[in-house]
Amino acid sequence: MNKAGKSNLSTLVHRRLSEVLLFESNDPRFRNVTISRVEASANLSFAKVYVSIFPPEGHEELIKSLNHASGFFSRQLGQILKTRNTPQLLFKYDAGYDHSDEIETLLRDVIPDETDSSQKNRF
Repeated sequence: MNKAGKSNLSTLVHRRLSEVLLFESNDPRFRNVTISRVEASANLSFAKVYVSIFPPEGHEELIKSLNHASGFFSRQLGQILKTRNTPQLLFKYDAGYDHSDEIETLLRDVIPDETDSSQKNRF
C-alpha cells in the first residue's frame, strides 16, 4: 500500500475510534481519552493507537481497560471499514502532552511574565 493510502486508512481509523470512544462506549472513563495518532500496518491487520488522557492520573489502569475492550473497538471499526482486515488494536499512552506541560512550566519559571515587563516600561 502506498503512503497516501496508509495515511488515509490511519485517519479513518483515528476518526472512527474517536467517535466510538465518545458516543458508543459504555465506560464513562473513556470520554477522558483523546486519540493523538494511529499507526496502522500496511495490510491493516494491526494498529497502534496512541492516546492522551486528561487528567493523566491513573493512565496505566485506563490503558489496560482500553486494551481489554479492544475487541469491541475492532468490531465497531469493522462495521464502517470496507477492507479485508479489521485491525487488531493496541492502545499505548502518549506521554508527549505531559512532557510539553513540563517544558511549559519550566519556561514560565525562566522567562519573565510579559505583563510584568510591560507595566515596568510604562513608568
